Formats: sequence, C-alpha cells, structure tokens
Amino acid sequence: MAIDVSLNVMNLPTVNLKQLLKDKQVHTQAVIALLVLVVGFALSIAGFAELQDVANERLYLETQQHTEAQHRQVQTNIDISLDSLTEIAGLYHAAGDVSRSQLASYITSDTKYHSGTVALGWVPKILGNELSAFEAEMRQEDPDFSVYEVTGHGMPTPVSQKKASFPIKAIISPNNGSIKAGFNLASIASRQRVMKKAERTQATAITQRISLYAGSQQFYGFQALHPVFNNSELGQEQLAGFVVGNYDIQALIEDVFVGNEQQLDIALYDANTTNQQVLYSSTEQLSTVDQVRQQDRTHWTYALNVADQQWLMVVFPNTNTLTNTASWLPYTGLIVGGLITLLLTLYLFISLIKTRQLAQLSIDLAGTETQLDIQTQLKQEADKANRAKSGLLTAASHDLRQPLHTIGLLTTLLKDSNNEDERTHLMDNILVAVDGMNTMFISLLDISLLESNQLPVNKTHFYLQDLLDKLVIDFTAQAKDKGLSFSSVETSVCVVTDQILLGRILLNLLSNAFRYTPKGKILLGCRRLKKHIRISVLDSGIGLSKEAQNKVFDSFYREKQAKQLSDQGLGLGLSIVQEASNLLGLNMGMQSQLAKGSVFYVDVPYGDPALIGETQNIKQQAPINKLIWLIEDDDTIRYGLEKILQSWQCHIECLSSGKEMQQLLDQNSELPDVIIADYQLINETGLELVIQIRDHYQQTIPVVMITGTVDLKVRKLIEQAGCQFMLKPVKPDDLNSVLNQI
Repeated sequence: MAIDVSLNVMNLPTVNLKQLLKDKQVHTQAVIALLVLVVGFALSIAGFAELQDVANERLYLETQQHTEAQHRQVQTNIDISLDSLTEIAGLYHAAGDVSRSQLASYITSDTKYHSGTVALGWVPKILGNELSAFEAEMRQEDPDFSVYEVTGHGMPTPVSQKKASFPIKAIISPNNGSIKAGFNLASIASRQRVMKKAERTQATAITQRISLYAGSQQFYGFQALHPVFNNSELGQEQLAGFVVGNYDIQALIEDVFVGNEQQLDIALYDANTTNQQVLYSSTEQLSTVDQVRQQDRTHWTYALNVADQQWLMVVFPNTNTLTNTASWLPYTGLIVGGLITLLLTLYLFISLIKTRQLAQLSIDLAGTETQLDIQTQLKQEADKANRAKSGLLTAASHDLRQPLHTIGLLTTLLKDSNNEDERTHLMDNILVAVDGMNTMFISLLDISLLESNQLPVNKTHFYLQDLLDKLVIDFTAQAKDKGLSFSSVETSVCVVTDQILLGRILLNLLSNAFRYTPKGKILLGCRRLKKHIRISVLDSGIGLSKEAQNKVFDSFYREKQAKQLSDQGLGLGLSIVQEASNLLGLNMGMQSQLAKGSVFYVDVPYGDPALIGETQNIKQQAPINKLIWLIEDDDTIRYGLEKILQSWQCHIECLSSGKEMQQLLDQNSELPDVIIADYQLINETGLELVIQIRDHYQQTIPVVMITGTVDLKVRKLIEQAGCQFMLKPVKPDDLNSVLNQI
C-alpha cells in the first residue's frame, strides 16, 4: 500500500501540472508576474542609464577642476622660472658683476629642476671704447673668446667699436653645461626690440616664439630678457646689462599635463600680436589659430601671464576617452540584477505551482488513514512552502522597491544638478564680468592720454546701478578671499558722464580700499544731493595722517605705512582718479582718520532717463565714394574694414604685404584717392609701403595710418610723414569723419 501511494505521489506532479496550466487563476498570475518582470527591467534600464549619465557628468566636472589646477600649476612654473632672472640680477647687485662660476653655481643649486628652463646667462652692456678691454679680460678664462655678430650669410664678423654692444658673457644650461659665448645679442633686430622694451619698462620682456637649440636638439621656445641697472656717479640709473633665459614651451606645458595625452587636446597661442601663432599643440588638428577657433567641441580657455605678454591656453576634453571602467559598473549591476530578478520570478512561479500541486494532492488522498497521514504530511509541506513563499515575496518586495527608490533619488539629484535658473544666473554674472574687464582694458589704454588732454570724452546718460553691479561682481570674490565685509547700497538714479572713465575712477577707489584694509568692512554707497549724486567708498582700513592727506593725490606717492602693508601698486591710482575727475569736470574729495579708516567720494550730475542709450555729438555716417587702397595683414580685420568701406560706396583694393603691393603697382593700377594702412605688418611697416607707393606715383597721396601702439616715437614718425594717425580700436564713425575731411 505504501509502495502504491509512493508511486501515485511520484506521478501526481506531472498530471496536476497540465491541469494547473489550464487553470485561469494560475494563468492570470503568470501574466501578472511576466508584466512585473518586464516593467522591472524597463525601470532598471532607465535608472541605470541615468546613473551612467550622472557618472559621466561628474567625471567631466572632475576633469575640468583638475585642468584648472593644472593651469594654475603651469602659471606657477612659469613665474618660478622667470623669477630666476631676478635672482641672478641680485648676484650682480651684490658683487657688481656676474661671473661664469657664480652663474654655474646658481643654476646647479636652484634651477636644475625648474620646468622648461633650457639655459640662463648674463649679457652685459659694453661700450665701444670698452670692447677691447672686455675681450682681453674674458680671454684670461677662454683664450678663444671674442665678441662677434653673424652676417646674413651666416658668417661671424667682429662688432663695431663705434656703438655699444651686448655680448653674451656666459650662458649655461642645467643639463648641457656651458654654451659658446661672445655673440652680440643686440645684432638681432627682434631681440633688440625686446631689449629696448625691457629697458623702457624696467621689467622682464619676452620674445615671440623662436627656434632654440639644446645641443643638437631643436625646439620651439622663447627668450626672456630682464634688465639690470646700476647707479652712475651722478646718482642716475644706467643700464648695466640683461639676464637672459631660454625656455622650452613644450616642457612648460607637458611637465604639468603629463599622462593626459589621451583625455585632453591642448593648444597654446600668443594673444598679443595680430598675427597670432600657435606656440604649442598636443595634436596636429590644432596646429593653427584658425583650426583652434573652428573647433565646435566643448573647451576651456585659460590665460597665462608670461612677463609682459599674455598667452591663451585652450583645452578640449576628449569625451570619448573620459569614460573609465567605473562608468560601466551600473550596466554590470543592471545585468546581474536582471538575472537575479528573473531567477527570483521563476522560483516564485514554481513555488506557486508546487503549492497548488500539494494542495490538490491532499484532496485526492483524503478518506483513508494512510491518505490522511499523507495529507497531513503534504499539508505540513504545503505550509512550509507557503512560509517559504511568504519569505520570498517579502524579500522580493524589498529588492524590487530598492531600485525604484534609487531611481527616485537619482531623478531628484539630476534635477538639482541641472537647475537652468542657477546656470543662467551664473552665466550672466560671468558675461557681466567679462564685459567689465574688456571695457576696463580699453580704458587702461586711453588713461595714458589723460595728462595730455588727448583722451576723448564720451558722455552718455545711463543708470548708475548698472555700473555699480559690475564693480560689486568684480570685488565680491576678493572680499571673500581677504575675509572682509563688502556691501553696496543700490540706487535708481540716472547720471550723465563718461561711463568708462567713471568706472575707472570707482575701480581705483575700491582697489585702494581693499589693498589698505587688512580687516573690517568696505561700503560702496550713494547719497542724493541737490544737483548731483555723491558716490562714496568707505573703509575701516589704516587711514591717512594729516601729512599724507595733502600728498595722497600726487603721482607715485605712497605713505610708509601703506608700503609696509602692501608692496603692490606704484602710487598712481589716486593720481589717475584726480586727473580723470578733472577731465570730466567732477568734484571729488576725501576724509580720513589715521588707524580708523577713510572715505573717498566723487560727485556726478544727474542725467535724464529719457536720453539713456543716446550719445552726445552723434554724427551720421556719410558716403565716401573714393578709390581706397587697404593695407592690412590680418584677414579678419581686412575683411571687416573692406565691408564697412564698401557700405560707404568706396572702391577697394586690398593688400596684405609688400609683394602684393608691388604686383598692383606693376599693373599700372589707377592712382588711389586714399590709403588706409596698418602700421605693424609682418617683417615690414605700413609706413614703409606707403612711402614706396608715393614714390611710384610721385604724388603725396592722403594716408590714414592705424596702429595699436601708444609709443610716441611711432606716432611722431607717422605724423612727420604727413599721415593721419588713428589709435586702435577705431570706431567706424570716427573713420568716416576722417575720410570725409580728406
């Protein structure tokens, strides 16, 4: 009997499984389980995809932050490398000269590991009558030493004793030892221009990109020249010579960005010249400035200040290579989680079928004692299976809720990370700051003309708060860094004056307040008076003594206490404020108490809100209708000027070099009515080409010479040649007015 029952029990699952599959309730439960499985997979895929996007975004931001830190490291390396020139100048001031042994000792101990440093040297100034004695002195150490120049054919030749020369006394590389000396550095025209600039500014000046050599290796780099002065018997400063340094641009960049070749594309170019050239590129796709600008990829632009010049470093992240192996972990989890969910669903479904089978078996075996025993046993097994089912359902409920909970949290995180209002607000602030910096840069170029009363004044009506907002943005971060309390009082007043010069005045007043307020607070406020509004800058800084208050507006004046607190500035800030206020006809003044603080103010007349946006003395652009030869080597500027002149009904012949000018002259072209030329061209000047054109036609053709230099010698040369001088940036209205007067 027991055997028969066992056989029946073994056969029951097969028979009952077919019956259960036909059961509508079981069929419905199977469909529901399948739908839950599909929905669970869909939600899991969506959640893990979003998680992958967030992971990539975080990796992108981390790369940007790391790149910013690397940019700061590059700037620091450049500053440290250039500081070596100042330290070598200190050797001269201490001993009256820089010997080869002193230079070698310094380089071995201090500059061996400086990034990008190829060689450092000393170049004294030798007068013509001192040349023989200098050569004799140097031959005591080096019998083959001589001061020489190199002709256009590459042959060395002795220098003239009728003029001063700048021979390389010693130049030593940290890696390659001493390099041949004696070459007259001033014989190279480009070096001579840099040397004159360094002497004039009394600060380090650098060349554009040049080819340098370290042994047999050629590379692109630049040369830095630091002037050294000594006092004559009359107490006047005289140029003693230059400390010279050769630097490898590639080493300066790659020493910091080592290991990032696959993740970042880097291009570095000079932002100071019209013919901007790429100084360094990590890929051939960025070998020209045009290729850099034509890139439609996301990029970050950083400025590098190198002595008297500024370079721009553009970094393009390679988004395809930014993804690391960790970014694929969510998808791995998705696959593993999906498999677990599938197995769990199948197990639950089988458990349900088995429970139904056991329940059916207990009914079939009812009626006999053996069947009752079997039924009891089956019931116990069914109860056990039910408990197992309940436990599995509980665990499944938790495991299925967990990814849904994760998706909810992920959605919230994504929403918080993509706040468009916050992004728009930040972008607006950046644009305001950039606009303010650009405006101040133009103002800095014009401020040098204040004392000669040649700076044009452009008075307009504008809301004062627009200007104050720019200043608040510029100084808020500075206040945070110094731990100062900085606040401003808003105003709705409209004023009339030159907005750029007024901004320069307030910028100088705020800069002084931040510089000489070690702790406390600074306030930018306004007070309405009868005929004008008084703009005040109040600080709780070091204050001024009564003696200093009488001299504070003098040029180059700085009180002793101010020098001890800060070594920045030349004492020109308040002098510029006074000159600009006088030019604008504004009343200004100050009150101060030593050790308690100061207040500086300027009174600005009220304006008319109805006239906002209008500029005084606006002239309508008139047609010119002339044949004009346009000489400009920058394609973008030449194109823009050509279109403007054509809009004035002019006929244009465009030239970019002396070669194109000669081709035009050989064609017996029609005599131009006017020539518009850029002064600084590649390897030549616009003035030289103008003289050749005049000589060809034997006529004094009217010329408008445009230049970005403020060198008075250049302006004098242009005016002596009978040319109209115009300083960049040139407004179309001003150019139209000049052409109409010709």
